[in-house]
Amino acid sequence: MNASVTASKTFLVMLMFLATTSMLIAEEPQRARALLTPGDVEDSFNFQTEQIEGTIRLDDKYHGVTRLVDKRTGTQVIDSRYSALNLFKLMSVNQVMGQPRLMLRTTKAGKDWVETTWAATDGHKAVIEARYEVIQPDAVELTLTVRSQGAYRGYEVFLSNYFDKSFTPHVPLWTRGRRESQLVVPTFSPVFQGTVLVFPRDAHAARLCVDGRWERNEFSTPTVQMVPVRYYSECMAFMTDPGNQLGVVLMSRPRDCYAISTRYHSEKESERLTTYSAFDLSLFGNDFIAKEERTVKVRLALTDLDDELSQPSKLYQGFLDETKPKMP
Repeated sequence: MNASVTASKTFLVMLMFLATTSMLIAEEPQRARALLTPGDVEDSFNFQTEQIEGTIRLDDKYHGVTRLVDKRTGTQVIDSRYSALNLFKLMSVNQVMGQPRLMLRTTKAGKDWVETTWAATDGHKAVIEARYEVIQPDAVELTLTVRSQGAYRGYEVFLSNYFDKSFTPHVPLWTRGRRESQLVVPTFSPVFQGTVLVFPRDAHAARLCVDGRWERNEFSTPTVQMVPVRYYSECMAFMTDPGNQLGVVLMSRPRDCYAISTRYHSEKESERLTTYSAFDLSLFGNDFIAKEERTVKVRLALTDLDDELSQPSKLYQGFLDETKPKMP
């Protein structure tokens, strides 16, 4: 076989590979976005799908998802005083750089998305863009982009989510030696009473929440003792209603979220840390240099539940498939 024939066959194989790759990329699942309509106040937007309805607000202290109703049960899962997918703190190693909920911002909207932008400040030399979209039929997704103008070690956006106090938290955690995953309900103990429990990704991530950042109170920032405990096995946690019929699932990708934190659960009001149930995601966690841009995604979804509480993990696996990096 001469060289020209061999080259032609090689070229055809390459074309077939590229065509197949393009088909695979095109066939990756892309769920539709729901339309958003203006709400009763400025910078608020309502949404509705077959399974959920709610409101996204970009103004005020508690921006984010302020109302999220499961249409099958009529349950409003968000604590009405607060919100979910709410940017709370900006931190890095041994410093706090501001609270987005108290910072000036600009907003813009399309037919199926709304976006808030925080400009860089003297205390936080980075631009933040937070885009909210409703994913059919049961989820709200936050795409968070940071464009750094400075250098930061262990940069973090602390994302808070406040749910009705009747809901119970569940977190999938590794057993010793990462032998298997175990679904755990964090419950009250006097050993960690008055603290926030942190479930980190690994040993390196566990150091971040105790590097001094949570002891800094600049910008009138609240402080609390953060207690790292077992490692999460999936970058996902969920709440259940009292009858374990409804699940509220919060998820991100492991590389984008160094820890999940939660309030421990107790039926006794006197033992609880707060008057609400909550999950927080510690996003990013890696170093930034000037002129660097990074984007992470967080999804908040509602689902019905079976006796094994298996649906949240299935939603998480679907999220990983939908948000995996595209082939070049």
